[in-house]
Amino acid sequence: MIYSNWMSYIKDDAKLTHIAIPGSHNAGSYGMNALACCQDDDMYEQFKYGVRYFCVRLNTDKKGVIRLAHGLTNGVSFESVLKDWEKMLNENDSEFFIFDVREYYPQTFGPVTFTYKADCAAVDILLEKYIHPSKYAYTDFKDIKDVSIGDLRKSGKRYILINYMAGYNQSVDCPLSSPWDKKLFGSRPEAFIPKNLEYFETDNTDGFFWFQTQLTPNLGTELGVKTPRKLNDMMRPHFHKFTDAISDSESRLDKANIIACDFITESYDKSRMILELNAYKGIVKDGLKDEYLNGLY
Repeated sequence: MIYSNWMSYIKDDAKLTHIAIPGSHNAGSYGMNALACCQDDDMYEQFKYGVRYFCVRLNTDKKGVIRLAHGLTNGVSFESVLKDWEKMLNENDSEFFIFDVREYYPQTFGPVTFTYKADCAAVDILLEKYIHPSKYAYTDFKDIKDVSIGDLRKSGKRYILINYMAGYNQSVDCPLSSPWDKKLFGSRPEAFIPKNLEYFETDNTDGFFWFQTQLTPNLGTELGVKTPRKLNDMMRPHFHKFTDAISDSESRLDKANIIACDFITESYDKSRMILELNAYKGIVKDGLKDEYLNGLY
């Protein structure tokens, strides 16, 4: 299987924003309570399932420890996540990562707004200790849409550190579109899938297109507050309808980039269907298409 080195099959001239990349939604929520948990396994295990885009949201607990957050729930320490990232970077130098790191966004419930904090200077210290952004973060570009895999290979860099405020050392504020609507993402798969796919036509970006495929629990929606796992069980049998619809449309196939999922390590199916899109895009190295596709099974 090629999930630990699938990027080695991608042509040098393939643009990073054109590659179909498995993404982990709330990547650090493993081990959290049932309403907050969106992943089963740590990020090193997610890496082995092909994930190269990691959505990471931070908060600081009462003892001053920076932790992964999903809303009001704190999870594992950021330091433990960085140890996973360090291991991933050392595992295979053919792979390139997108680390999307920020404080968890403020949440308003009625008259109360909850805010989350992770001091940038403290985050910088941890980043440099484990994954050395001064050495390995890629920042030498003006327009992310011009960056190719060949550029990354030549640079010797290993990841892009995205932060919407460019608040960390060597972080960048890349354009990143992640369309989401509370009622849509709280609807049944039969309605959710075709309406969500419309974002390929209506949502435009000059950077990464982060297409989210997970149902989400919210009050006031058709599905209401169910756990992410129950919603995943409901949605998972229909996941192929996303990738089928993308591969059947030249414009959608061209735009498909980061495809984010919940519970991505439950099986290889989601990653496989996402990574197959790269063969349909025509960006797998000449003579290696069959090996690439066979390696996904």
